[in-house]
Amino acid sequence: MRTDWQQIREMMNTVIDSCEQIETAGFSEDHRCATVQIKGVDYSVQEFLISAWTLPENIRYQIIRERHEAGNDLPYVPEAARILVSMAQACAELVGAADTAPAKKAIEGMTHWYRAYAVPHVTTAIRLANTEPDA
Repeated sequence: MRTDWQQIREMMNTVIDSCEQIETAGFSEDHRCATVQIKGVDYSVQEFLISAWTLPENIRYQIIRERHEAGNDLPYVPEAARILVSMAQACAELVGAADTAPAKKAIEGMTHWYRAYAVPHVTTAIRLANTEPDA
């Protein structure tokens, strides 16, 4: 099973950049009713924000349908998918928390663990398993 990691990276970077730009613009709850006119129709900030989280949900279901139609259903939730979801949920808890920097040491330890321990050891184990003759 192959994965288009560049597409996933682009999607995640797009949403991270978008959230950052909205925050940098000074968004607060008071701005939800602010509007912008597009082709003579007023759209609120809240409408855009709702669309920003429902659009990926809808795309997710489209991906599921199209995988099914192509006979490429997932027999289980792949480990990489679970890792992505867990990390996204942890990252979501950091939105608006820069002043308190919660779990800073734990996050640093976690990123070090991924880079220095988990990934190198898993890839070594896989390489060894693929080069050892069958017993």
